Amino acid sequence: MQGEKLKTFQVDGDLLTVPYHYDGAAGIFIGQFPSFEEVPRYTPNGRPWKNAINTGCPYAAGDYDDCGSCPYLIKAGPQDIIGVCFHERLRSRASPGKSDPAGN
Repeated sequence: MQGEKLKTFQVDGDLLTVPYHYDGAAGIFIGQFPSFEEVPRYTPNGRPWKNAINTGCPYAAGDYDDCGSCPYLIKAGPQDIIGVCFHERLRSRASPGKSDPAGN
């Protein structure tokens, strides 16, 4: 088995497609997940995508200091390692394609 496959994640009205490459040594497909810290991505409702391993959020409400244990991280599936943060204080007020009220 070789090659690549794609998986689409759908959360909060946004679709994100992630390529998976086959690793012959491990015998599994490995996802090439984006770093949302380096390149932020927001849903049409202004909610940020997050990697479950992100740490340091001042609003973290889980057992640990990571997004994966926080109840505000909503994932398409229970085993997913990416999802969307539903904490209102992290929601962007700017609409996609429009400037925010401050003109940025």
